[in-house]
Amino acid sequence: MQRDVENFNSYNYGDGTYWDARYIKEAGAFDWYQRYSSLRPFFLKFIPFSSRILMVGCGNAVLSEDMVKDGYEDIMNTDISSVAIEMMKKKYKDIPQLKCILIK
Repeated sequence: MQRDVENFNSYNYGDGTYWDARYIKEAGAFDWYQRYSSLRPFFLKFIPFSSRILMVGCGNAVLSEDMVKDGYEDIMNTDISSVAIEMMKKKYKDIPQLKCILIK
């Protein structure tokens, strides 16, 4: 059985420039997996508020923000998109519980 590869979209999800272009084009916040409200019961059961949390591939999601509003104290957001990280740094500059770093 042959695959018709011309009908497949190919995206390079591992390339920061792909994500930079996407976040410039689609600037609104987006949570890929679930919103915090769906994950909250699991987080509250298994992750103490004082935990140091590493958010890998944060993009421009509001998950970390919602976690801080709920009482989480130390979240490090990381991403390969410089656009996403700069957006997050500006948005959360007055929230010391949220830190953002670019991963290359």
